[in-house]
Amino acid sequence: MTITDFLLIALIVFVLLLYPLFRKILSLLEIVVKQYVHSGTSKSGQPAVSATQTLLNLKLLAYERIVLFIERMKPDSLIPRTMTTGYTNQEYHQLLLSEIRKEFEYNLSQQLYLSESAWTIVSNFKNNITTLINTSANDCVPTEPASNLAKKILEKYIASDIKVDQILQAVKSDIA
Repeated sequence: MTITDFLLIALIVFVLLLYPLFRKILSLLEIVVKQYVHSGTSKSGQPAVSATQTLLNLKLLAYERIVLFIERMKPDSLIPRTMTTGYTNQEYHQLLLSEIRKEFEYNLSQQLYLSESAWTIVSNFKNNITTLINTSANDCVPTEPASNLAKKILEKYIASDIKVDQILQAVKSDIA
């Protein structure tokens, strides 16, 4: 007998000894899957969560994400989160626009669950914040420190007619 014969015999014995263990594991796994499938249905055999309830949950999550988007895009929230030393006004301007674009694109799919009027409010808010940042950047020297642009944005935001509380109230009232 060669070494491969011994290894082959050991492998066969190993598989024969483990076979009952694998069968037991598979039967336990099958029981767990059946219990999981059974727990997803009510006594009448209908799904425990209706399609209407699922859609309502998705809509609520969408509105939640949109409220968070609005809160994150307010200049008094956006600036402290993005401000780092060493940027010029021009670099910081590009960073802010990029941040707004990324946040908006991340939440773009939420328009499926929002009403048309709520989505219009959100889009207009994003456009108004972008315009405010652009006009503030035009009033600053591009090579000066970014803190000048941040200050100008906050000043214009305070003086603007962008009322985030009213925007949030309009979006929240649209949930019902």
